[in-house]
Amino acid sequence: MKKVLYTALVLFSFIFVACNNDIDADAISVSDYEFISFQDDALNFELNQSGVSTKTITVYNSRKSSSDKTYNLEVLPSEFNGGQGTTISSDYYNVPGSVTIPANASSAQFDVTITDNGFGSGDRLVLGFADDNTALNPHPLQMDIVIVCPMNELILDITFDNYAEETSWELYTDITTTPTLIASGSGYDDLDDQSIQQRLCIDNGDFGFVIYDAYGDGMCCSFGQGSYSLTVNGEVIHQGGSFGASEVTTFSLP
Repeated sequence: MKKVLYTALVLFSFIFVACNNDIDADAISVSDYEFISFQDDALNFELNQSGVSTKTITVYNSRKSSSDKTYNLEVLPSEFNGGQGTTISSDYYNVPGSVTIPANASSAQFDVTITDNGFGSGDRLVLGFADDNTALNPHPLQMDIVIVCPMNELILDITFDNYAEETSWELYTDITTTPTLIASGSGYDDLDDQSIQQRLCIDNGDFGFVIYDAYGDGMCCSFGQGSYSLTVNGEVIHQGGSFGASEVTTFSLP
């Protein structure tokens, strides 16, 4: 009985080794595959506030070719990877449909352009290589949008009183010569006792900010604790809330 068992074990071992040798002989190594990839898996896309910004993206191929090779690109939808895809409308970005790596090269570049439409920091644009490409592409590229101001950043913070619809404001440039309206806000119905923040990029010059209360009793303090503040480049230049029908703040930059 022991001899039969020993013979069976030897025979099984021989078959196992032979099978393993056959598999090893036919195995395909990683180097046999063609990979296409972005230089980064994730990066910050700095977008000029209320403007247009362009970023150059680099892609790599694991194999050089004697001829040009074109790979199709795609913008991954919002539902990609459980809701981790693109969050901005196609109206505000420009992505080429493909990228071509020249002959005898292993990399290429293309430009992505995004226009700010007030969606703000925290949104993203996610790119991938289309499924009809022959190369493997294991990772998409996530571009997280970061809004930056290339000039002077003005931040208006408003906390409304019990009658938000009475509040409005205007911002003028060249206030001492020929005032020109460059920004305004109104129609804050249904925002009673709530807060908002407005960010603006403004050039150097003389400015005038005017805040209005339609009833003529300001924002504080008979009907709620309303207030507002103006911050330029991180410095608070004015804050208030107790005024009549309007209040004017003038300032110059730089």
